Amino acid sequence: MEPAGKCAVVTGGNSGLGRATAEWLAAAGAKVVSLDPTGEAPDGVRHIACDVSDHAAVQAAVDSIDGPIHILINCAGIGGIGPIASAEGPGDMAAFRKVVEVNLLGAANVTAAVAARMIGNDPVGEDGERGAIVNACSIASFEGQEGMGAYTASKSAMAGLCLVWARDLSRHGIRVNGIAPGFMATPMVAHLPDDFVAELLADTEFPKRAGRAEEFAEVVDFVLHTPLLNGEVIRLDAGARPPARTKWSMD
Repeated sequence: MEPAGKCAVVTGGNSGLGRATAEWLAAAGAKVVSLDPTGEAPDGVRHIACDVSDHAAVQAAVDSIDGPIHILINCAGIGGIGPIASAEGPGDMAAFRKVVEVNLLGAANVTAAVAARMIGNDPVGEDGERGAIVNACSIASFEGQEGMGAYTASKSAMAGLCLVWARDLSRHGIRVNGIAPGFMATPMVAHLPDDFVAELLADTEFPKRAGRAEEFAEVVDFVLHTPLLNGEVIRLDAGARPPARTKWSMD
């Protein structure tokens, strides 16, 4: 799927991985729309303030976009940490629900609305492609650490849905893939202490550093331009396999 001249929707497009992807798509000639509740969109990107966990708000936002939509990048997400239970009692289920509502149900809300639009697109290219969707997953999709139940639940589901949604939408010429980053230098983790970051990166093979948001965008580029890639999740983590817990989670 060549982005030039196409409309691309990026959730969470005002910061982090979403912002870098929105910037890359705009530079590639796409008409980019960022669905984000706060912040300012990059230059040349249209911002629609939208809470992706609100189904009605998502539908209204998508309805306000004129013309065909060919690309969707699901990057909107929030973090959260806490055990399912402790000696003090049950875990915070309201916080658990909020993470799942934004990270998982939010992506489902947007994908449902956008994919319905993509189905009506004219086929393009030799394969007759009508759309391409990329889910921002995580290495937590596969190796969630202690206390990351809500985040892992949401990101594991996002990874699993790549194949299911590909099977739902392949008959319409729409591909669905995922990218699972490791530790990335984004605003979501900017508050973490340096010692904690060093411990998280200790089990990274090579290179031993945090990923950059633009590297995520580069993999989006590869996914969009590789028609045979469908229903897959690509790890972007320098070979990291996180330990079950860190000294910070045990303190």
